[in-house]
Amino acid sequence: MPNMDYPGPCPSCALVENCDTEAQRKQRIEHYCKGLEMELNSWKARLFDIFADDKRKTDVEDTLQLIRSTLREIEMQMEKMRFECPMNITGTETAIGRKFEDLRVHYSKALSVLSPGYFGG
Repeated sequence: MPNMDYPGPCPSCALVENCDTEAQRKQRIEHYCKGLEMELNSWKARLFDIFADDKRKTDVEDTLQLIRSTLREIEMQMEKMRFECPMNITGTETAIGRKFEDLRVHYSKALSVLSPGYFGG
């Protein structure tokens, strides 16, 4: 089950920002992104059944589109971070944190319409 209070995949942006070498920074960004991937995969697994269930999907189609969009935005942020390997990830980490908050809101909206058994159960 996704951690509804997920703070982020690494304990601190300082782990990336205080790197001595570019190789070290790339390694830590990759570690951060792996944590993001694990969290995204957890959300996707949890939501897979409802995305696949055509009968119930119409009840919450708008919310599901927002969930898909939010997941994709997080993936794009992650891909951008891997490509650019920025010196400072504070802004990106904050933006990703907001996206996870949005994801929780949309998830809760869908859950209020659908039976909890439809979510990963």
